[in-house]
Amino acid sequence: MSKPIDPAAAAAAPGPEFFSAFADFASQALQQPFSDVVRQRAVDAITDCIGCMAAGRAEPLAGKLLEALPNSGEGASGAAAMAFSDRRAQPCEAAMYNGAIAHALDYDDSSHPAYAHPSAVLVPTLLGASRMGDFSGADAVAGYVVGLEMFGKLARGLNNRHYENGWHSTSTLGTVAAAAAAATVLRLPRAQILVAINLATTFASGLRVHFGTMTKPLHAGMAARNGLLAAQLARVDFGCSQQALQHPYGFASVFNWGEGRYDLQAMGQPGEALELGTDYGVSLKAFPSCGASHPGIEAAIRLHGWLAGRRVRRVRIGVPALSFKPLIHHDPKTALQGKFSLEFCVAAGLLDGRVRIDTFTDERVNAPEVVRLIASTTMEVDERVRDDAEWATAVSVEAEDGSSREELVPLAIGKVGRWFSEEQMREKFMDCTQRCLPPARAAELFTLLRGLPTLPSVAALDAALICD
Repeated sequence: MSKPIDPAAAAAAPGPEFFSAFADFASQALQQPFSDVVRQRAVDAITDCIGCMAAGRAEPLAGKLLEALPNSGEGASGAAAMAFSDRRAQPCEAAMYNGAIAHALDYDDSSHPAYAHPSAVLVPTLLGASRMGDFSGADAVAGYVVGLEMFGKLARGLNNRHYENGWHSTSTLGTVAAAAAAATVLRLPRAQILVAINLATTFASGLRVHFGTMTKPLHAGMAARNGLLAAQLARVDFGCSQQALQHPYGFASVFNWGEGRYDLQAMGQPGEALELGTDYGVSLKAFPSCGASHPGIEAAIRLHGWLAGRRVRRVRIGVPALSFKPLIHHDPKTALQGKFSLEFCVAAGLLDGRVRIDTFTDERVNAPEVVRLIASTTMEVDERVRDDAEWATAVSVEAEDGSSREELVPLAIGKVGRWFSEEQMREKFMDCTQRCLPPARAAELFTLLRGLPTLPSVAALDAALICD
């Protein structure tokens, strides 16, 4: 029998001081000369996320949240925009709404090694914080860099075990990342930043069982809300443990099911090899579905032209072993399930030669030709990509005339190696915003976002998201 843990002794025991080092990093971030590449990626990610929020505004969960959350009214002090609506709420509630709609279509960016959606957490956090204290667009960019740094560094120590245990990293890691970002832009002193990130660990939650339902995007909103709340409480010197990461009853051990299942040393030092400067710190999404489906979608679209006029006998999708974790719906019945069904995404790409927002409807998921093609499709681990961490996927199609063809896509569009051009940024933004904004206003908002580093106050951006 193992020896029982003495909580008092464990709390007093020395351990890795990552959170302490992170508080140092965050407290100096607004004065850091981050590289042009890092700052531009942050601006691109923030722009992309606002577009995804506009697209998500038309989803059913937006209406349900507007009905459930309190409306602070136009003149309420400190009220923040519930984006692309005529409603305002207190910053924490607005952040929850904005995070949920940002992630509603699974069109928002992703991050490895976090296996998470960072901007859907960090951008609503920054917007909410802009109503708690005045800061500039340049400060917001720095705050985003800090939040992304926490996302990635925590993941290096906890994943892939954390994700495989069933936790939705967007929400669990995201809550701590949001607290770090909020505390940074609110210019909290180092001691209060340390409180904010330690306190945020106890607010973290989010289960992967909810993938394919509207609760999954709610996780992003929960993380933004809880991160802001942690920063608010830290601001008034709320008390909490200072050992919340490494304590035997703390974040790393509890979420990863015990010691030996994580490696805090692997996190490295905050600010060294910035996550946003790495190849996989943040990746934009070319398709509105789970990121694990994207190489397969592109492979299917490439095969669409070849398939014209041929009847399909069978389709084989070769994937990494990890793909079976998020892509859980092999016989989807709803549009939401379709976003987490590689079989559906590939079928749509093969049949339509495109995968866009309007691909994901209940009608298309249940269309007879789609159902038939899914029934002829096998998804299996491909030894060529078994251990690939970037969802490399091979799609092979065999036609009834005996001909066959395969496409293997090793890296999705939107990764650092295949980053969006300015035109691709604009095209996606305008496509997303057409659901709730006239083109002229969408173009104005895009221009405002591209100039974010020169914006005197982020509160002006928050105000621009109100649609009267």
